[in-house]
Amino acid sequence: MKRKFFVLTLFLLVATMLAGCGKTTKDFVLENMSELTKTFYYAENEDLSISLSSGQRETNYAMDGKTSAKTDFALVSIRFSTSTALQEITAKIDIGSEKMTKTLEYNPLNASFMCDLERFVGDGENVSVEIDGKSLALEDLSQNFGVQWNKAIDIAVKNLHSEIEKERKFANLGAECYLKSMDKKVNNFDDFFWCFTIVNIKNENFSIIISTTDGSVLAKTK
Repeated sequence: MKRKFFVLTLFLLVATMLAGCGKTTKDFVLENMSELTKTFYYAENEDLSISLSSGQRETNYAMDGKTSAKTDFALVSIRFSTSTALQEITAKIDIGSEKMTKTLEYNPLNASFMCDLERFVGDGENVSVEIDGKSLALEDLSQNFGVQWNKAIDIAVKNLHSEIEKERKFANLGAECYLKSMDKKVNNFDDFFWCFTIVNIKNENFSIIISTTDGSVLAKTK
């Protein structure tokens, strides 16, 4: 009986290993994306900058090395040119024919006011944001990126291949991955970048910064 149980266990183990044999490193990454930004909208004037990034991310968002059920997101971020003591602001947001009024809360980590619209905003949408009676139309920058999200993941997998592969456990990846867009007001450069990060269950993380223009690697953690 014990021998039969051992054989069955061994068979299941081999089957599990084989199930992952046909997967590429990128397949494992895509299965374990805790945040995947696909579109990015942006506008600015002398008073403020506004960005909207959208895609899918964990419903229970936690950088713990494990990925869970996903949901659509559309993160609106507003950053003023001068400091303010406000902890929240109200903005009118129009996406196509949909009109909404949202409260954005202050995030001291990046000095921005933020809210999640809890939906996906695809390419080519008409997006505008109004604050204090002044409206800005956001431009769909990601639609014209030389390197869009899928290609950015290809570049990240190539450059972080050993870091990703060492987290593979049979048919699973013992880590979670993030692809975020970085706007120029936050990164202090006059450009936009992709930031790809892998985080394992030991809270070790590895990141790479990729140009949205030509795919060049601008920075990589050691």
